Amino acid sequence: MDSTQTQVYEDFVPSTKLVQEEHLDTLHLTLQGFKKEELRVELNKTGTLKISGQRPVGKSNKWRRFQKEFPVAVNCDRSKISAKLENGILHVIQPKMITSSEKKDNKLIATLAENTPAANRQTTTLRDEFSKQDNAGTNTCSKEEPKTNSPKNSEQTEGKSSSSSSSYSEWTDDETIGKVSCLAANMKKTRKVMKMILVALSVLGIGLYVANVMNSANGVEE
Repeated sequence: MDSTQTQVYEDFVPSTKLVQEEHLDTLHLTLQGFKKEELRVELNKTGTLKISGQRPVGKSNKWRRFQKEFPVAVNCDRSKISAKLENGILHVIQPKMITSSEKKDNKLIATLAENTPAANRQTTTLRDEFSKQDNAGTNTCSKEEPKTNSPKNSEQTEGKSSSSSSSYSEWTDDETIGKVSCLAANMKKTRKVMKMILVALSVLGIGLYVANVMNSANGVEE
């Protein structure tokens, strides 16, 4: 009588879970009771991940086995796929390739991060400098007097009219801010003068009204 026994295989489907992250995808297979040497992970030419395994059940001729295929992502770096078995769970790690556009974006972000502190410092410095120039322009506007051009200067001005456009381009931001400050100071003075005139007119009107009332009272008494 033949003492050999035919192995009996019991097929099963392990539970799986795919976790997708920014830089890698991880496939988790629950394979309780399996050892590392009883599992096999292969990647075929078509980009399909083939995972299989079999193990004996007790001392009988009964075996449990499975075979499952999983498609690999297009941007997966196939040369860096790895697998490890921990606490009855097989982890198949599939790193993603970094495209050229992503590299450029990462480089741009790093460059902006490096330049941001310097840019903030420069903006603060310019703001402080403009504030100083505004204060200086306000103090000096009242001391400036209009200048009259002599005939000779007028002729020189007319001779240079062709280059006026280039002189405008040479104006600096400091000069522009100074002129704006002068204009603001003049407007403040104008408002003060108008208020004084209004007050004077009001006082004059009240005085005339009082005088008319008194004259009317005197006439009635006579």
